[in-house]
Amino acid sequence: MRRSIFAISIAAAGFLSTAPGVRSQQIPPKDITRPADTKAFAGGAASLLATGTARHGDTSLSPAGRSCNTCHLEEDSYNATFKKPWPHFVDSVKAKTGLDRITAEGMVQFCMISAMGTRPLAWDSDVLAALTAFVLERHKKVVEK
Repeated sequence: MRRSIFAISIAAAGFLSTAPGVRSQQIPPKDITRPADTKAFAGGAASLLATGTARHGDTSLSPAGRSCNTCHLEEDSYNATFKKPWPHFVDSVKAKTGLDRITAEGMVQFCMISAMGTRPLAWDSDVLAALTAFVLERHKKVVEK
């Protein structure tokens, strides 16, 4: 709980909005919006969730040694908008992309670029599908609280 509050405080101050060494950048909406001609990786729900849970803490996804857990350690480490149905408005997404709404999958891509300082994941990758499954499951838990 204490680490979550600390992470929220740092995020609110803007310290976690961009990975170290990555200047604040505008992100092209095409980098976080699924292209019409692509399909998501198809896998079993339980398998994707297990992989997403493991990859949520995987620092190898970021050249800066960050993971999703750097900002989102627990269910209470998300902004209030996280409780809204997908797609929904997120201030940082609007500021960096101009988009008014983002999907859970797009949010994973956004965090890969903005917070983790790397490129978006391949649209057909198992990692993107797994992290999206994790985000959707965590969203469900947050909404049910």
